[in-house]
Amino acid sequence: DLRDFTKLSKELPRDEVIALLNDYFDAMARPVHAHGGEILKFIGDAMLAIFPMQDDLDRDNRCHVALRAAHEAFEALDGLNEIRASAGKPPIKAGIGLHAGSVSYGNIGAAIGNSARLDFTAIGPAVNLASRIQALCRPLGRSLLASRAFASPCGSMLVPLGAYELQGFPEPQQIYGLPE
Repeated sequence: DLRDFTKLSKELPRDEVIALLNDYFDAMARPVHAHGGEILKFIGDAMLAIFPMQDDLDRDNRCHVALRAAHEAFEALDGLNEIRASAGKPPIKAGIGLHAGSVSYGNIGAAIGNSARLDFTAIGPAVNLASRIQALCRPLGRSLLASRAFASPCGSMLVPLGAYELQGFPEPQQIYGLPE
């Protein structure tokens, strides 16, 4: 999720907003693709990506791969911000939420008249949890947060930050972040 996008979209001309989004998504999407992830959709200023897992044994590897892709996305964003700084533009920041879980996916939409408006997407509690975790990035002052299911195979690469109430989840969720 791109930070302060609403403010930027109000302040910048339309063409600059579109260019900023394209640059941002390019920086964030390349590492996902390079590490075998799949970008399912762009949702405004956010991106939904998955790293498909074959089974529980594959989960540990894919969590490491997804975390590596996130690190590379932040490195790409740093490079983009250097270019922006040299052009006198403010830096852009992002928040990433990571979770490992099962999803349902397919074409979802509506039949309207003689046509249909379908969108290929993933749905389910795992998608919702990843989104809620990402939303915690700003209040916790963190650029990357993860669930316990994601963090468990990552060892000391992610540290516990506490349990948080998240909308739609009856129990507080243990949240992990990058060591400071």
